[in-house]
Amino acid sequence: MAGIVKNMLLLLLCLAGGTLLALVLVPGELEQMRWEVAGMPESYPLEQKFRPILLLVLCYIPLLGAMFYAFMGTMDRYVSRCFINYFLLCTAILLLIYMLADFTDNMERFRTRFDDPLRQALLFYASQIPMFLYQILPYTIMMGALWSLSKLCGTSELTGMLQSGRSLMRVCMPVFLYAALAAAAYGIFGFHWAPNGSLYRQMILNQEKLDDGPVPIIYHSDAYARIWSVEHPATFQNPGAPMRDLTIEQFDLDQSGKLLFQIKAERASWDKENSAWVLSRAYTRRLASAQERPPDEEYAERLVLPLEEKPYQIIAPTQDNRIDAMGTSVLYELIKSGAGSRLDRCRYRTEWHVRLARIFSCLVLVLLALPSAITFQRRSPMKGIGIAVLLAALMLFLYRVFPSLGESGLVQAWISAWIPNVIYLLIAFYLVHKNLAHRSVSEWAQAKLRGAP
Repeated sequence: MAGIVKNMLLLLLCLAGGTLLALVLVPGELEQMRWEVAGMPESYPLEQKFRPILLLVLCYIPLLGAMFYAFMGTMDRYVSRCFINYFLLCTAILLLIYMLADFTDNMERFRTRFDDPLRQALLFYASQIPMFLYQILPYTIMMGALWSLSKLCGTSELTGMLQSGRSLMRVCMPVFLYAALAAAAYGIFGFHWAPNGSLYRQMILNQEKLDDGPVPIIYHSDAYARIWSVEHPATFQNPGAPMRDLTIEQFDLDQSGKLLFQIKAERASWDKENSAWVLSRAYTRRLASAQERPPDEEYAERLVLPLEEKPYQIIAPTQDNRIDAMGTSVLYELIKSGAGSRLDRCRYRTEWHVRLARIFSCLVLVLLALPSAITFQRRSPMKGIGIAVLLAALMLFLYRVFPSLGESGLVQAWISAWIPNVIYLLIAFYLVHKNLAHRSVSEWAQAKLRGAP
């Protein structure tokens, strides 16, 4: 009875925490999209609409894990607790080390560029947590599996579990289950929030001193054949601030590229409710169709233009953006539209497949941890753990080498992205067969066919 009450309290706690988190994060994400995604909310592309949905799923992943835990048996719960405790401990330690090392490198920038460096640093690193987790989660999942399984093996608890009649794969099933939930969270981080953190990082750390003011920008809107030239743009921290002294040039969308009209304004503000730009003291210069006629010029104290560009789109290209600063939804839109050169399209497709492949790499690394941490001989598992850590480090190298082949167009994008997973999956199966032959995958499959637990 006490166990049922405890499980119910855990479920209620995860439900309340997930709901509270969703009430804070999801409306904020919807508001962010009003500043970032072109068009009105009802016209957003489907891939952009996934953003609040995935954020909502992320908030309730702990609840899903608690539900699995509540319906498990005693042995599965014990294995689950071992893995979850060590996984969270590894993640917290590595995240803290990562953030402290990064803060040490950038402390001088915060001190010299901001009036309130401590507050700015706290806000900055809060925005960087998804990016940091996206970089470390596959390896902390593997470290949690290594640590928990080697502990169970070292205390002979794993031997007792196997003597109950369960196969090794069945005993380790809770580890794979919770690793899959962590991999799902990892994939959600990589969909938008880790790249957005990378973009925010570029803008904050590369900007000039606040006293110098923002740097003038020129934004090319290829989809709508427009060029924005802004002398005093808004900042990434305050995208709603008016932009001053700007010029908008509209070109013909056909192949001629003829300049149709030019607008000069002293001030431009974004009206997020109506998805329109409000220009103050604007001069519109329309080019005449005939060469002999002078261009038409109009002046308006207030001019409302329903242009598709939004503040973040104009501000973001002021920095040296990399492809890792693009959300998956943006990558998919670029792939679908066929924008950019052939090399750019190869880069977009390769990065899209790499982000999918790295989700499954979390489970591949757990499978690699299985034969590395478990030993039934009178020897320390440290040798196997050291090999597993070395192989995990080499995976970083493979995810640099093979995707570069896809980005250059020498190899198909999906092949270059999935090759590291295939290589490590073969290595993992080889180590399982070599080190755990008497508890191999084939034996587990035969036991399942016989109906054994």
